[in-house]
Amino acid sequence: MLGKRFSAMGAALLISCGQLSAIEQVSGINQITFHDEQYSKPFAGNGFLIEYRKKVYAVTVKHTLLEARTPDMLGVRIAEHVSGWQIHPNQLPQQSVELGKLLNSDAEEKLDMGILQKDWLIFEVKNNNSNLAVLTLRSTPLVKGETLSAYGCSYANAESCQQDTYTGQFISNVDANLRMSLDNMEFAQLRGLSGSPVLDENNQVVGIVSNILPSESSEGFDFAPANLDYLIEVLSTL
Repeated sequence: MLGKRFSAMGAALLISCGQLSAIEQVSGINQITFHDEQYSKPFAGNGFLIEYRKKVYAVTVKHTLLEARTPDMLGVRIAEHVSGWQIHPNQLPQQSVELGKLLNSDAEEKLDMGILQKDWLIFEVKNNNSNLAVLTLRSTPLVKGETLSAYGCSYANAESCQQDTYTGQFISNVDANLRMSLDNMEFAQLRGLSGSPVLDENNQVVGIVSNILPSESSEGFDFAPANLDYLIEVLSTL
């Protein structure tokens, strides 16, 4: 969630921000409709499509459920509460991906800060009427200093964003996260970026925007997307 300090969807750390030109549309925003419509969210972070073993899945961050939930949602289970979940490019709801079954549903997994250690929601795709690119997962280790980029929209840019870019350098893996340093790092009003894909220079997925961590120098923070470990653990059992 980009840190408990910055609310459920977090405040991202920013290095270059602008509209993409060299990459297809890869992320969309989550639109979640609850049976009790007072809890519905037209924009609850970002999500994207991946392919694994020749099957397409939709993914976003698990901590979306800390913001988009009903009072009686106590675990990572949405079937009784959510009537519809779509991912679509911002401002283009007609180009939507309709999500199906939540594949890592677990009513016993409590909705608390512990979900950041497994910060992926993995869905079947029911219908896809979008132009979102289907991304592949990187299978080789990252090298320190590699350039990585996140692609998505924040709440602050919701009226104008199509797909913004946030670029930095890989430092290391730490538990369930990647650690990235961002040049000219500054805090900005970027709540909602969580769930955006983090890609390498070949546009392969290496992580998902999730959290921040205190920097190794104890000065400031590092960007800390969730790495692929838990995602692959779940996908490999399907």
